[in-house]
Amino acid sequence: MQIENLDHLGLVAGLIDELGLVELTDEQIEPHCLEHVSAGQVVKAMILNALGFLSAPLYLFSEFFESKAVSHLLGAEVEAHHLNDDRLGRVLDELYAAGTTSFFLKVALQAVKRFEIDIQQRHLDATSISVQGEYPPPCEAGAEARPELKPSSETLAEPTPLRLCRGYSRDHRPDLKQFLMTLVCAADGGVPLWLQVASGNEHDTQQFARVMKAFGDQWTSDGIFVMDAAFYSEPNLQQVGSLGWLSRVPLTLSAAQDLVHCEVTTLVEVPTGRKDYRMWEVEQTYGEVPQRWILVESQTRKANAALWQPELDKLESRLNRQLKSLTQQVFACKPDALEALMQFQDGLEIHQLTQVSVQSVRAKRPPGRPAKSAELTPVQGYRLQATLARTATAEDTLSRQRSRFILATNQLDKTLWPAPKCLSEYKGQQSVERGFRFLKDPLFFASSVFVKKPQRVEALALIMALTLMVYTLAERKLRQALAAQHQTVHDQRKQPTAKPTFRWIMQKFQGIHWVTLDGQRLISNLNDERRLIIHLLGPPVERYYHASG
Repeated sequence: MQIENLDHLGLVAGLIDELGLVELTDEQIEPHCLEHVSAGQVVKAMILNALGFLSAPLYLFSEFFESKAVSHLLGAEVEAHHLNDDRLGRVLDELYAAGTTSFFLKVALQAVKRFEIDIQQRHLDATSISVQGEYPPPCEAGAEARPELKPSSETLAEPTPLRLCRGYSRDHRPDLKQFLMTLVCAADGGVPLWLQVASGNEHDTQQFARVMKAFGDQWTSDGIFVMDAAFYSEPNLQQVGSLGWLSRVPLTLSAAQDLVHCEVTTLVEVPTGRKDYRMWEVEQTYGEVPQRWILVESQTRKANAALWQPELDKLESRLNRQLKSLTQQVFACKPDALEALMQFQDGLEIHQLTQVSVQSVRAKRPPGRPAKSAELTPVQGYRLQATLARTATAEDTLSRQRSRFILATNQLDKTLWPAPKCLSEYKGQQSVERGFRFLKDPLFFASSVFVKKPQRVEALALIMALTLMVYTLAERKLRQALAAQHQTVHDQRKQPTAKPTFRWIMQKFQGIHWVTLDGQRLISNLNDERRLIIHLLGPPVERYYHASG
């Protein structure tokens, strides 16, 4: 009897097969007659490893498959020792040579076609991925990032390796070198559609416009890009031209501050149909681009004092320190003292000064009892006295300001893009942010990114993005199937849900074994809920669990 672990890996393998990733990879990287496993099978194996709940570095890759049903998952006659670090390294080199962006684009195009993904609304964001090791700079001086590669029959120049270097770290690890990963994800399920890898010292604001234009050149579908405030700058707005966009406006702009602080009685309110939000809309031109600004006020944040009270306490502590320093100064005359007081008061927004007075400061008299004929010591200067106090509307003003933000879009048709729809699309930005959190999870092997060459790091970033694609496709397909058949599964609290995370589904499949007994192959530990999930994910998954009958 032989027992091998299958667990959730059959779910992942089935989605990879439905995507056609192995065949597509082998078309781009032609197999060699002496190879035991093709490049497509190696890519499939790396994705299985990435979703295997092991934070295993590449040199432990073959060990991961020693207890798995490797020939069942990857193909007949494939054994764990075939998946050694040398074979993986060569495949990473070949993926890099094929062009990470262009390779990912081919896979994304196939995913959109096979899974019928709506790509009209796209979310764009970037993050930094930290790496271990020294990684000396490439020989090409001044090379910052490799150029974009597009699918073409033309022979392109040798790509320039990215630079693994220090930069602004979103991981709060400035001691580590990093690279930048930019993703465009469909609002439909958060499926990634575009990948670009850049050097660690590049800023995401420099990437957004270039990615949008490159994406628009390759995808013929019209649509809109949804981004955070990092995109919103005058150069970016001018570069993207007629491409549709929706972005948050940074409050560092004076016009944005004026709108957030204004009294809404001067604005026209937009009906939202929701009790938790109020919205007002104004026309604006910034960077010579006509656009709509939508002022959004969250009633939930406004009512929650815990979201703004610490900021108010911190502000008052800072102002009291500044006021104490001011009252300790000695001024030559009263006008100077009053001028300093006015300057301090002009900087107050939700506070005021009370008990204000100007006191004269006299020189110290000599020790002992003064003579009857002694004159008063002369005045040496003047000192202020004042107390800081909140205005009557301080809390209401701060809560209102901190509960507001501004959305901007160049979609001027209010019928096609009403304000509530813009807000709904922007809130969907969390789909790409969830993808980044998934990539950085300690359970994911990307947390141990350390390969010898920057080229392989970039190829490994491609594997990470492909893993995210498989994960989101599986989650999207299962949720759609549950909704279509009015079915549910149990969540972590044993409550029925039609929107489970695929991570939870993978956990549900732990303990399933591929058993070979007297030449017969059996699957152990399949219960009714597991069979339902397998059935909903379709024949490609059923094949791995022999559940078709």
